[in-house]
Amino acid sequence: MPQVVIKNLTREDTARLAPAIARAVSEPIGVPMDWIVVEHADTAFFRNGRPDPKFAMVWIYWKKRTRQLQETVAKALGDLLMGEGFSPVEIVYVNLDMDDFYEYKAE
Repeated sequence: MPQVVIKNLTREDTARLAPAIARAVSEPIGVPMDWIVVEHADTAFFRNGRPDPKFAMVWIYWKKRTRQLQETVAKALGDLLMGEGFSPVEIVYVNLDMDDFYEYKAE
C-alpha cells in the first residue's frame, strides 16, 4: 500500500517504468519503495473511435494525504510519463478509509 494502477501503457512499458513510478510515490510520502505496488491494467482508450495509445491514466489507491503531497506525487508522475512521450496524463486519487483496509502476510 499505496497501489498505483497504470492504464493504457503496454505491459512492457509498465514493467520498465515501475521502479521510477514507485520512487515517485514513495519518496514524497516517506515510505519504502517496496510498499508501493504498481499494477498494469490492460486497458485501451479510444477517442473518436480510434485508439489513443499516448493517453496515460494513473489511479492511486492510498490513505488520504495532504493536497500538497497529492500535487507533488501527481507532478512527478506526470513529468515521468510525459517525458516518455505520453500525453495527456491524468492522475486520479482514491482515498481509502484505512478502517476498511486489511492486509494478511505469512509470518
